[in-house]
Amino acid sequence: MKPAILTFSGPIASGKSALSNKLAQTFHWSRVSFGDYVRSIADARKIPKTREVLQAIGTELVTSDVEGFCNTVLEQASWQHGRPLIIDGIRHVDVLKTLQKLVAPMKLYLIFITIDRGVQANRLIKRGTDELLAIQTLELDVTEQQVGTYLRDIADFVVDGSRSVEEATQDIADWLQFQRVNNCRTITQ
Repeated sequence: MKPAILTFSGPIASGKSALSNKLAQTFHWSRVSFGDYVRSIADARKIPKTREVLQAIGTELVTSDVEGFCNTVLEQASWQHGRPLIIDGIRHVDVLKTLQKLVAPMKLYLIFITIDRGVQANRLIKRGTDELLAIQTLELDVTEQQVGTYLRDIADFVVDGSRSVEEATQDIADWLQFQRVNNCRTITQ
């Protein structure tokens, strides 16, 4: 499989981490997470890792130096040009555009994970009642609105996160193979 960069976006509790981890294992590709990096910042600052705090840190990093933020996350995976990579947690349009610039000329695909509201609520309840309450407030935030509208609209592929991780992984693998076959046809014609 030709190296590419697969990025993942979707609402909270849509299954981004589970799916990106499964794909990394399936393809034997490195994986890195914007969320993991933001949580490490909260740890370093010795502040609670609530969704509100993490979202504020992410917005701060994007606003102050989006290219530095993206480069630091890529460095955490020891990524080098020409190597495939899976990146979890695209929550800002500026991050996506910056990543596209940083990895060029490699192909970067945005995969958006949708989630049934009932399935999402059940996942949040399993994580704790505070998570379910926090999501109602967070969905009004400009970052979550970018995720729910613009990022979904520009995604290269949309997958249903309500399905099993195995089914969604297979959907993405099939789609990616189709993209590669079509790209090869275009180049040789």
